[in-house]
Amino acid sequence: MIKISILLTIILALISQDLFAQKLQRLPLQKREFELKSPTIWSKRVIKVDPVTNEEVTYDPKPKIEWANAKAGKYNLKWIGYDGKEKVIVFQRPDCVDIVISALITRSTDSYQYKYNVRSLATSGDYLLGFAVQNFSSVVLPKRPSGANDIFIGDMTSGIFGADGGNWILLAPLSPPHFKVQPGQSIKFNLSSPSLPGLVKCRVRGGKFGTLGVGEDMPEELGESLGELSYEAWPTGYTIGPVDKLTNFSKSERANYVLELLPQFQKLGWMTAKASQQYEKFLRNQDLEGAYKRAEQDLKVGAITSEILSILQGLQTK
Repeated sequence: MIKISILLTIILALISQDLFAQKLQRLPLQKREFELKSPTIWSKRVIKVDPVTNEEVTYDPKPKIEWANAKAGKYNLKWIGYDGKEKVIVFQRPDCVDIVISALITRSTDSYQYKYNVRSLATSGDYLLGFAVQNFSSVVLPKRPSGANDIFIGDMTSGIFGADGGNWILLAPLSPPHFKVQPGQSIKFNLSSPSLPGLVKCRVRGGKFGTLGVGEDMPEELGESLGELSYEAWPTGYTIGPVDKLTNFSKSERANYVLELLPQFQKLGWMTAKASQQYEKFLRNQDLEGAYKRAEQDLKVGAITSEILSILQGLQTK
């Protein structure tokens, strides 16, 4: 018996080392390709109406867009103003940050605590402005809007991210005199909900929101050129969040829910390919408890991330 026990220990150690060798790396939030270009067609601007001829006196505003700081995602929006002088407004892209999100849950008597760590990579071009996380729950706390520990928490307008659906909560460091999350720094956000954790989307925005005026409106053609760089340009990814429907899922539905997500977990850098094969076996047998126990060990050796453990922790409960 002793020899068998030693042999099993060696085999498990070798398996763990093999899984650990496939080092996990969470996927940074993804960015869409957007390119700002100067308008090619624009209208002349009316200075005044000649009182004698009753004709409009116009001039060419010559609107154009130029890079101001490519790393920080800043552009100079330029045009000739009504006074004949050049006007310049600085506009910053919302995707000027490179962000990695990690999350886990802790369970209390009647709710789950969702803990998010938002890490700005050293490659970011500017500070983090805000983190938006999706949920499909009727109850998510704290009540909003609210501010605590220098963090603002507020609901976002329904449908603001198009077809993504769900409810969105914005979490953001309060503006100066408080802190800014600069490249290479991290910030933690917490939410609470009685709903089980499932896969949800998240988005971030970096840099300065809005522009500083110059006493007159920019030519409308410049504003139209910025149209694509709205909320859809926020870097997008996945994390875990409250999902009401999981509570009413049967055991087989819960197992199938995770089973269908296994390929995506690998793409996100949350699970090694070999670990995925093991969980597939558990889930096809609807053994959520066994999958969770395996996850506790796999997290220690780096075969999965905390998101996987959190999902399985919730789903294996009754």
